[in-house]
This record gives sequence, structure tokens and C-alpha cells, in this order.
Amino acid sequence: MTEPTFEQLCELFNYEPKRRPLDSREVAGILGVHPNTVDQYRFRGEGPRFFSPPGTRRVWYAERDVLAWLASGAKRSTSEQAAA
Repeated sequence: MTEPTFEQLCELFNYEPKRRPLDSREVAGILGVHPNTVDQYRFRGEGPRFFSPPGTRRVWYAERDVLAWLASGAKRSTSEQAAA
């Protein structure tokens, strides 16, 4: 199965793209979690891919990465493992 395009992911989650990098607070809003939860995902290496420019403490996320990570948890049954 091929990976969905960014446009397909936006449609799947009824997401209006901002077409710019997102900060942790914005990602938390998309995921419906507290910003600290997004930070914890990052610390544990469990969340979407992120970018941190050298010499800064800023963290940015690509919209496509966030939506793709969200879609990676798709299941058809509670007994089914999430897609890898």
C-alpha cells in the first residue's frame, strides 16, 4: 500500500493546512493532547519527526509528518496492532 499524499491526509483528518512548520502547541491542538504530551512523545522518540535548528532550543514539526504519524495508528479492530 502506498503512503497517502499530504492532500489525502488533510482530507482524512479534515485539516486545513497552514503550509508552514508547526510548534509543539499547534501539534498538540491537532492531536487533541496537552503540549507537554507532545514533548514527552519527542523525549521518548515516539512522536512525529521534528526539527531543531542548530544553536536553538526551538522545535518545529512538518504538517505532513504530524498527519502521517497520526494516520500510522490506524486500526480496524481493538485487537489489531497499529500499522508500522
